Amino acid sequence: MKVKTYIFEDIKEGIERIKEEYGSDTIILDIKNNSKNSRKSCEISIGLDDDPELEEDSTGALRKKTEEIWSHTTKLLSEKIIGLELEIVRERVKQYPLPLKVFFEKMMKNGFDVHLAVSMISEIYGEIGVLANDIAKANFFFRNAIAKRIKICDITNSNEHILMLGPTGAGKTQTAKKFSKMLSNIGKDVSILAYDPARKGCWDEHIIFSESYGIPFSFAVSEEDLFLKIAKDRTRKIIDISGSIDLQKRVTARLKDIKKIILLPAGARDEKIKNYCNRFNDSNIAGLVFTKLDEEETLGHICHNLVFLEQPVCFLTTGMDIGDLLTPNHETFYKILLEGNIWKTGEKRLLQ
Repeated sequence: MKVKTYIFEDIKEGIERIKEEYGSDTIILDIKNNSKNSRKSCEISIGLDDDPELEEDSTGALRKKTEEIWSHTTKLLSEKIIGLELEIVRERVKQYPLPLKVFFEKMMKNGFDVHLAVSMISEIYGEIGVLANDIAKANFFFRNAIAKRIKICDITNSNEHILMLGPTGAGKTQTAKKFSKMLSNIGKDVSILAYDPARKGCWDEHIIFSESYGIPFSFAVSEEDLFLKIAKDRTRKIIDISGSIDLQKRVTARLKDIKKIILLPAGARDEKIKNYCNRFNDSNIAGLVFTKLDEEETLGHICHNLVFLEQPVCFLTTGMDIGDLLTPNHETFYKILLEGNIWKTGEKRLLQ
């Protein structure tokens, strides 16, 4: 409750004015008649309820400030714990031969998970012991450790349809063109089938591409039309559909036997990658494709996500050109972990 005091010339007049302004049920706390011989000698104190809107604003502002402080404190504590953990790990790694210590530091620099990095070099040390001082032997077993953990799926030799899944902006349309061009180059009959009810303008890209490279293109006007076109023509199709998760779930439910690949931009981080893949864990996923590698500083997180998700990788896209589609091997991931991102744009490379 707030207390307000008003001064009037006359008590009766003051009470009438207060009740006129604040209502007849206004609580009068005190009346003082200071001097009968002076003007404005009457003081009337009233009690007013706090403004609920102001109180809510104040509470909201306090809550927001508290959350900001807590969030900042939690972040600092988390960073401190991670820093301490990394120091403990580094102390442990100091006991290993020099080549393994170098491998560890390079993996850290290139964004690889610390626990997985320690696991790999510990495994190598457990297998060959002091022989890890020999850089050639250490390299050989490091490549083996990568091969054990990262699966690769070659889908170029199959004649099955491929349905491309992934969030909006993942590069599905560009990758569909690159993949179909790669198949055409090795003598495979292939066509592109597109369906995106929200972005019909994207068909223009496919039409221009089709005219330039002679790869057939068709588009569906509805979901039913999409299914009919797939059933009618058995020519291998690269199926490029909208990034709408609801539409993708409906289509995958109908096309259970068709192979699917999930495209994710290289900039996507661990939790987003995991959550997206989990949405389709019952959908006959052939593997993952990471796109736009040239836009990232480091790529180690791609490697540890492939390990943690236990999903094979099918392709990597490394730039904007039609030929910038890479079928990786284990040497590719060896280089990503130890040499860094060799596909970064020229501007970024100069800044490194």
